[in-house]
Amino acid sequence: MGLLALNRLVSFQRQRQRQRRRRRGQIRPPPPNGLVCSVANGKRSNHEDDDSPQGGKRTRYSGPDLPEDVLGHIHSLMPLQDAARAASVSHAFLRSWRSRPNIAFSSSSLGLTENGRGENKIASDFNSRVDHILKRHSGFGLRTLEIEFCGYKANTHCYLNSWLEFAVTPELQELTLMLPLKKARYCFPSSLFSNGRGNSIRHLNISWCAFSTTVGLDSLKNLTNVTLRDVRITEDELECLLSNSSALEQLNLIYCSKITCVKIPCLLKRLSCFNVIECDKVRLIENKAPNVSCFHISGGQVQVSLAESLQVKHIVLRIDSAISYACVKLPSAVPNLENLSIFSSCEAVSTPLSPSKFLHLKFLCIHILGAAFSPAYDCFSVVYFLDAAPSLETFVLGVSQVRMQHDSIVEYPSPLRQVEGRWHNHLKNVKITGFCSSKSLVELACYVLANATSLDCLTLDTTLGAPRCSVNKLGKCLTMEEDMVRESQRALLAVEAFIVARVPPAVKLVVLGPCSLCQDVEL
Repeated sequence: MGLLALNRLVSFQRQRQRQRRRRRGQIRPPPPNGLVCSVANGKRSNHEDDDSPQGGKRTRYSGPDLPEDVLGHIHSLMPLQDAARAASVSHAFLRSWRSRPNIAFSSSSLGLTENGRGENKIASDFNSRVDHILKRHSGFGLRTLEIEFCGYKANTHCYLNSWLEFAVTPELQELTLMLPLKKARYCFPSSLFSNGRGNSIRHLNISWCAFSTTVGLDSLKNLTNVTLRDVRITEDELECLLSNSSALEQLNLIYCSKITCVKIPCLLKRLSCFNVIECDKVRLIENKAPNVSCFHISGGQVQVSLAESLQVKHIVLRIDSAISYACVKLPSAVPNLENLSIFSSCEAVSTPLSPSKFLHLKFLCIHILGAAFSPAYDCFSVVYFLDAAPSLETFVLGVSQVRMQHDSIVEYPSPLRQVEGRWHNHLKNVKITGFCSSKSLVELACYVLANATSLDCLTLDTTLGAPRCSVNKLGKCLTMEEDMVRESQRALLAVEAFIVARVPPAVKLVVLGPCSLCQDVEL
C-alpha cells in the first residue's frame, strides 16, 4: 500500500468521524488546511509533534479510527520508504513502525541510486540508513529480516555484527543475508543462534559468507528452508546443521566450494526437495531422506547414491555420463519418477539398453551439450530410453550443433537404420532443438514418426532453440554464427529429403529455421 492509498484511508476515516459528530449535533469546523489542530483546554489534539523515523520533529496525525492490529497489518504491507513516511505523520503508524515485523533492506527499498556517486558513498549511505532504522526499532515483533548489501566499506562487517546481534531474537523467523560478491568474506557469527535464540528461525538464506564453527548450528531445530549460496561451510559444519534440523523441508547448496561430500540423513523425514548446484568439489551425494519428491544435482564427476524412494517424482541431473547413470540406476531407485531432465556433456558410451522400466515417466528432457574432447554420441540410441518409458507423453531433445561430432547425411547419404521398437501409445509431443543433418538425428525423427501412434506434433528446431533471430543495425544475426547457419540449412535439406514424406496425416510437423537474413549464407 502506497501513500495515495493511505491518504484515501485517512480521508475516509475523517469523513466517518464528521458524519458521527453531525448525527450527534457536535460537528466542528475542520482545522486549517485539514492538518494541524490547536491545543484546547490544556489537552493535545489529534495532531502532535514527535521524532520521525528519519530524525527531526514532525507534526503528526493520530491515525485513522481502526483497530491497532489492523493498522499494523496495513503498515507492514507498505514498501519500506512509504512505511517510514507514514510513520512520520501518524502516531498509529509510528507505533507499528517501531515493531514492524518484516524489514527488507536493499538499494531499491532505501531509495539509493548512483546519480554520479561512487561505490563508497553508496555503501556509506546504506550502512547509515540501515543503522538508523534498526536503532529506532523496538526489537519486538521482528519476524523477517532481509539485508541485500550494495557497495562495500571496510567497516561493513562491524555494522553487520551489531545488526545481527539486534535482530536475532527468539521471535525472528526468516533471515536473508546477501553480501557483495567481492572484497573480504564475512565470517557468519553462528554463535548468535545459541541459548535458544535460533529456535524460532525457519528460513535461513545467506550468501558469500563463511562458517568457522559449529557453535549455534545445533540450535536451529525448527529450520524448514535453508539456502547457502557461495558459503564456505565444511562437511562437519553441514553435517551438524542437517543432523539437528529434523523439520527441514528444502535444502539448497549453491557454489559451496569447500564441501566434497553431501550426506542427507534419514532423520530428515519432512525433507521434500534438495538442490546441490555447482559445488565443484563435491564427489558424492548420498540421500537417505525417505520423503524427497524432487532434487536437482548439477556438477561434474559426481557419484549419486539414492536409497529406494517411492516419493521421488521430479529429477534434474547435470553430471558427467548423466544419460547412462539415469538409464542404469534410476528405474530401481525411484520407480515412481514422472519428470526427468538430463544435461550431459560427456558420455563415454551411447545410451545403454536397460531391462528396467520407467513405468510412470511422463516427461523426459535430454540435453546433449557435447564437448570437443568427448566421443561422438549416437543420438539414435535414445530410442532405448523411449522404449523404457511406456507412459511417456512429452520428449524434448537438445543438442549442440557446432560441438556435436557427426557426419552430415546430406553430404554422405546412406540407408537409414531401423530397430524393432515398441509402440508408444501415449507420446504426443516431441521436440528436437539444435536439429542438424546428423544421420542419427534423422533416424531418431523417423523412428518417432513410425512408432508414436498418438503423436500430435513433431517440432524440429534447426537453430539454438532461443527466440527467433533479432537483427541489429549491421544487418547481422545476433544469435547464429555462419557455421551454425550453414548447418541449419543442411538440416532443412535433410528434413525435406528424408522426413517430410514420412509424416502421418494426423501429425503436425513444425520446422524452424534461421531468419531470412541468415539464409543468405552460402553452403
